[in-house]
Amino acid sequence: MQVEQITYGSLNRSRMKGYQIIGKSPGIDGTTASSFCKWAPSHNSLEVGSDQAAQDAWGLSFFPLSDYHYAIARSVHGGPEYSGRGGLAVVTAALVMNRKQLGAYEFHGVDIARTAIALGNLILKLDQDETLPPVTLTVRPLSMSQPKSDFTDSTKPLLPGHAVNWIARETVSLLRDNRKVMIVGKSDPLPILTLLLDQLTPRERAETSFACGLKPSSRRDFRVQFTQDIMSPKMQKELDRSGIAPIDIARVLVATT
Repeated sequence: MQVEQITYGSLNRSRMKGYQIIGKSPGIDGTTASSFCKWAPSHNSLEVGSDQAAQDAWGLSFFPLSDYHYAIARSVHGGPEYSGRGGLAVVTAALVMNRKQLGAYEFHGVDIARTAIALGNLILKLDQDETLPPVTLTVRPLSMSQPKSDFTDSTKPLLPGHAVNWIARETVSLLRDNRKVMIVGKSDPLPILTLLLDQLTPRERAETSFACGLKPSSRRDFRVQFTQDIMSPKMQKELDRSGIAPIDIARVLVATT
């Protein structure tokens, strides 16, 4: 199956400087590219844990670009930010799929991402041309075991299995009550996302944009978000004001112990 791809990051091109489209495949038109730019993260938007190197930080997101097209995007740090703001530039690689292609994966964003990465896609590639080739995906997701921490299970899980299961079930319940959800605290998002998407129908998944590893932003209106920050009274007020239901991992661990 051939799907389109697009990349976004900070460039110093002669005709334009700053965050912009780095490259895209021929099937992505200007309207789709413009919609992608509204969702794509820019400078200082990746969460970096206190015990984590900036180069190891990553974000994963799934969001609609139109009624018919969606993006599954992975964001990482690239080279130094050229503009003088300091730190590392954020680079995002994404697959752009239509509803028919997503239907083959039953709209399961994590299955798409894991399959794409296993096939060598959604990774940072240097010196890309502005015109990219379409990406070849299998017509069905690859068979893989449930993730325990990250894409390669390279780190020890932060949460016990019963807490992961509880958070996934509670998130599904809130989504079905038409709530937006913020999962707050130290966690491995991938196992939680996998379980909650497993419990949703394909139609529900199509309506469930999500993001993990990205700092919350009012510019990006996801239905499910994660933050590694600890719940504070200020955050609670901000979430209440935004109509977002929080799941406080610290409380979950107490309640499920």
